[in-house]
Amino acid sequence: MASTKKRAGIALAAVGVALVIFGVVWVTIIFPGLKKVSDDLDKTVQYDGVVTMIDPETYQPLNYDVIVTRRCKAVRCRGEVIYIREDISFVDRETGQEIVPLRGSDLLAVDRISRANVPHQGDQSREGLWQFPLNVRAGQDYPVQVSGSPTALEARYVGQEDFMGLNVLVYEVATPEGGIDTPGRWGNPEMWLNRWIRIKVEPLSGTTVSFEDETEKIARIPVFDELFPQTRPIKFTNMTVYEHHLVFTNETVKQAVHDGKFYHWALPWGNTYLPWLVFGLGAVMGLWGSILLVRRKAVRAPITRPVADGTAGAVWGLESQP
Repeated sequence: MASTKKRAGIALAAVGVALVIFGVVWVTIIFPGLKKVSDDLDKTVQYDGVVTMIDPETYQPLNYDVIVTRRCKAVRCRGEVIYIREDISFVDRETGQEIVPLRGSDLLAVDRISRANVPHQGDQSREGLWQFPLNVRAGQDYPVQVSGSPTALEARYVGQEDFMGLNVLVYEVATPEGGIDTPGRWGNPEMWLNRWIRIKVEPLSGTTVSFEDETEKIARIPVFDELFPQTRPIKFTNMTVYEHHLVFTNETVKQAVHDGKFYHWALPWGNTYLPWLVFGLGAVMGLWGSILLVRRKAVRAPITRPVADGTAGAVWGLESQP
């Protein structure tokens, strides 16, 4: 019996110590790693919408109903910086053909912890956030980088609401009145960018569950004399050369809400409840095992007492022995 209790005590103490060690490793190594941008990131989101663009030869507007696919795939990690290839494609719903002039591909450099762009790395020097961080705070504004903008824009907090059973924070991003001057590159002329974006974010995980984007690009284009096109000086005029209105597809919204709900309970459990449970259970089991190991057991042993004739007699009683 004694040996059984001893073995049980050793086992309980060992399990308790193991739980405490696991709790320490979880808090200091495992869970902080789970909060970083994954080094095997490969995520795709899609948008529905309409696009109007100017035919560069006829200067006539071309209208498309489109589905836009944005894929972000990790290509390399260096310390706390992850390099992400972001590919964007526009497909005409009517024909199923890709609209090649709208294809885009960028190499992003992102801090894995803060989710902020790392300046002077990647294929451009970007600033602001790539995505909203963990623990987004109601009432706080955040600088974000949006495609096509040469500078970070302010995501302004406008309130919170219930969205498909999930409490979300609502942000709006807008360019200043008059737009942002974007320098020409790769054969594209200088343009002015006007943009308005409405984003709904699950605050604990920073997951974007709804996204609406209105974009307008205005370019200065030359206007030649119809009879004498070589006549100087050449006149210029401002023309809207590109517009789009895009929103998350229903499938993307459903997946984002599912992810947001999962992280809404998983992050508090992983960050607080699980460590306290593991530490508490480990402490209780370790204490219980220690008690079993040091506890003294009662055994029957002879005790001498005087008898009537003056001689010593032996009776059996209880004596505490280790």
